[in-house]
Amino acid sequence: HDGIELKVAADWVGENDFAIYDGEQLIGYLQAFAYLPTEWELNVFVDPDYRKQGIFTALVEAARARATEAGVEAFTFVIDDASSSGQAVLEGLGAEYRMTEYNMILKKAQLFLKADPDFELREATADDRPFIVETLGKSFGNTDEEAESIYQAIESDDRITFIGVASGKPVGVIRAYLASDTQASIHAFAVRPEAQGNGYGKKMLKLMVQALFRTGRTQLELDV
Repeated sequence: HDGIELKVAADWVGENDFAIYDGEQLIGYLQAFAYLPTEWELNVFVDPDYRKQGIFTALVEAARARATEAGVEAFTFVIDDASSSGQAVLEGLGAEYRMTEYNMILKKAQLFLKADPDFELREATADDRPFIVETLGKSFGNTDEEAESIYQAIESDDRITFIGVASGKPVGVIRAYLASDTQASIHAFAVRPEAQGNGYGKKMLKLMVQALFRTGRTQLELDV
């Protein structure tokens, strides 16, 4: 209807979400991602035929009630930049713009990468956790406590984490959500600030794509 694509985390359906039905028809849905102890990220969808009937407000108020019980102090709403209706609703709420995220779909892969004996991408271990949390925090402007909370929120068996290593020193982190046997979404991709500008990010991304291709996952997305 709005010419946009909306995403729902299928593995979180039924965990921290709210739905409104008209009979058997789903007309409104809200999914909350508790990525910080005091802040939730919200995706809210309302059937176009049922808009301006209080569905959005009812969903947000239901989420607000649960959030208050959990000690949550703020919501971050996620909308597509092309959704004029979504922007109008949030302006009405007095919401303030914080940041922009991008989703890119791999259409053609150039997997050739000149061998570099001084650079590798290896799978992360439990010992890498402090490095991962610190790197993500420094790269995305979060405190170590916030980065740890976000990492815990998205830690699951269907996600893999790799470390970029240059001359024996870890320089970056890259993760992927294994959506299916053929699909994956690359995210939490960061090179430490002091190591940026050396081409490590490009090498990490290509090596990650190669690793996913080897598992048969050729339908790839990159979220940044």
